[in-house]
This record gives sequence, C-alpha cells and structure tokens, in this order.
Amino acid sequence: MDNAAEQANPVPGEAEAGPGTVLNATPALTAAEFAERFNGYAQAARATAMQAKAKSDAYGEQLANARADVYEKAAGMVGRLPLDQAATDMMSIAGKTHVRKAPLMDFDSSGLQYIASRAWQYCALTIDPNLPEQAPAWE
Repeated sequence: MDNAAEQANPVPGEAEAGPGTVLNATPALTAAEFAERFNGYAQAARATAMQAKAKSDAYGEQLANARADVYEKAAGMVGRLPLDQAATDMMSIAGKTHVRKAPLMDFDSSGLQYIASRAWQYCALTIDPNLPEQAPAWE
C-alpha cells in the first residue's frame, strides 16, 4: 500500500479522536470501562491469592494481593482523574517504586515491591501504550 492510500484510509478510530483521547490496539475506553476492567483484574488477583492460600503458598498469596491492591487503586484513579493524568500518575508510581535489580538479600519484600511497580506500569500502559516504560522486567 502506498503512502497516499494510507493517508486516505487512516487507522480506524483515528479520524474521530479528539484531544485527550487515548488510541491503542483496542477501541478507546471510557474511565468507567477502565475502572471496571481494573476491578475485574483485582477480583481475579484476589481469587489467585485464595488459591495460593489454600495451597499454603504464603508468598504467592502476598504477590497476588499486592497486584489486587494496585488494580483497586488504579480503578479509583481513573474514576477521579482524567485518563491521561491517571496513566501518567500510575507510570510515575511505577518508576518511583521499581526495584531495578533483584537483590541477593530480602528478596521477598523486593519481589513484592517489584510486582506492584510492574502492575502500576501495566495499568498505565493499558490506558496509554505510548508512555515510556519505567519499570522494566528483571533480566
């Protein structure tokens, strides 16, 4: 397809986008829809925590609950703030709390902090996939 054809046929939804609209691979969602999605993630994480507890996996339970806490807070953020500000704030939290490298000591608490920062980043990127990554995966 040549450049003229691409300009004549923009990406679906691109022409309708106005200021503050976030475009990603899925159709733009409203704040209420993002809140519902994040609350669904929180419920799923809480269910994972209960399964881990049933298996006597205390650390797995803590990890799942840490994700659930983030998703619940993210749902609240999108209800209080404009979506672009919520995404920016979430990414800022991810960057400030991210553990850059897996430590040799106190791994469990660092792992919990790492999981939370990655969950914040995931929520931010779900809203705006063009934000720069602040919490990269451990190598």
